[in-house]
Formats: sequence, structure tokens, C-alpha cells
Amino acid sequence: MSKSLAAFFAALVKLGTMPMRPYRRTITRALTAERLRPVVTRAVLGVPIRFVGSSARSLHDPLKLLEREPETIRWLDGLPEGETLWDIGANVGVYSLYGAMVRKLRVLAFEPSGATYADLVRNVELNGCDRAISAYCIAFDERTHLDFLHMAHTEAGHSRHGFGGLAPGEHAVFRQAVPGFSIDGFCELFDPPPPQHIKLDVDGIELKILRGAAHTLASHVQSVLVEIEGPERERLGAEIASALGAAGLLEDKSFMAEGAERNVLFRRAGGKTSQA
Repeated sequence: MSKSLAAFFAALVKLGTMPMRPYRRTITRALTAERLRPVVTRAVLGVPIRFVGSSARSLHDPLKLLEREPETIRWLDGLPEGETLWDIGANVGVYSLYGAMVRKLRVLAFEPSGATYADLVRNVELNGCDRAISAYCIAFDERTHLDFLHMAHTEAGHSRHGFGGLAPGEHAVFRQAVPGFSIDGFCELFDPPPPQHIKLDVDGIELKILRGAAHTLASHVQSVLVEIEGPERERLGAEIASALGAAGLLEDKSFMAEGAERNVLFRRAGGKTSQA
């Protein structure tokens, strides 16, 4: 029904602007699209969080902010105010905004998809969070290099992209050039606020990213929430646990017992980092 109505109203706009001269017709249609672009508000604990919708998919997660990943919300709710969160694979910024606005965290958000990044930055602007959230259009990997983000869908809000390639059997419709950094290399080059907590949701190269973050993980990080999905979940989970265990971060079994479905939580054993 929604798709049919959208097609009907789009046809009305096209029909109504046909008598105009080409330049005026084009500008009018663009202005109409701008004014029809929805902005939704989710009130969380009395805090209104606003999201722009440049595509239907970009509103999918905001409309289900508290329902889609309750374990992520539960983890964020337990983080101390003022600490630094790195949201890697931030998409349109649902959890970055929740972390900054509800939990009062300092957030660095990383999203390599150009269209999705545009919505992320717009959402930061809409909520006046440019001092609390720094957003970067880059990818992370095991090493620092230039590569391509292979995308099955290019509209804002989509996931299942692959930096350096897609999983076997998946087809990309477009590849976007993106700079990729190891986390350790990024920190060495730019000296950003180091992460005390990391949310990692990147669809496939989680282990590579963690291998490129050995120093940062051991020196600063107190907890990592990583999404592990797919047929290789058990094997990949064991490899991720090994990589994080080498940095002193151990899986929190009680977190899984409380109903986590896709995300696995690792915490600093003893709550202290090693010396850099």
C-alpha cells in the first residue's frame, strides 16, 4: 500500500509540473521532495531524538530505536556518563544519538557509506549534537589502505556492505571508494579521544578490525559490544573472543543469558587497562 501511494503522489507531482519550463519544473520537483522528506521524533526518557528520512530504509532503525536491539540499549544504559564511545558501523546514528543525548557519552561515529553518512550528519545537526558526536566517513580494517565499499544497495540506511568485498554469493551494484584505517593507525595519525567502549557492527570484517586495534584495545578499552551473525557465527565468535582475550577483554556470559540475540559483550577483566 505504501509503495503504491508513493508512486501515485509522485505521478501527481510530475503531472502537475509538466506545463512548466524545464528549469522551473526541475527545481519545483526538487523543492517538493525536500519539503516531503520526513523527520520523525522518538522520545526516550523524556529526551526527544529527531531523525531525517532521506529513504524509507533510513527510518527503519529509528522507528524501532528501543525495540530492535534491546541488549544494545541495556549495554549503553550501563556506561558511565562522560566516557568515550566509538560507534563503528554507526549507520544513521541511532545508537550514537542515544549514547550522546540519553547517556551523556562522548561519541565518535564511523560510517563509510556516503548516503548513510549524509543522514548521520544531518541527524547530528537536527539534534544539536555536533559537540558531543564527531562523525567520520571512513572504514576500519586490519591495515591502513585505500579500497572500496561494495554495496548491494546504495540508499541511506542500508547495511550488508563489504569493505574490500562482499561475502560469497552476494552481489554488489556499486563500489564506493573509501579510505580504510587500522584503529591503531588512526589513533597514531590523528590522536582522537581514545575509545573506552566500542560498538562494532560492520557485517563481516569484525575480526580484521580487532586485529588492527591490538594496542588500542589493550591500552584504553573497557568494553566491546560486537554483532556476530551468519552461518559462521560459532567459529567467528571464537576467533573474536581470542583476539579480545589477548587484550584482556573477556566475554560477559551473563549478558547473553539476559536475552542478547545478535550482540556479544566483552568486558575488561578487573576493569583496568594495561599501560600504553
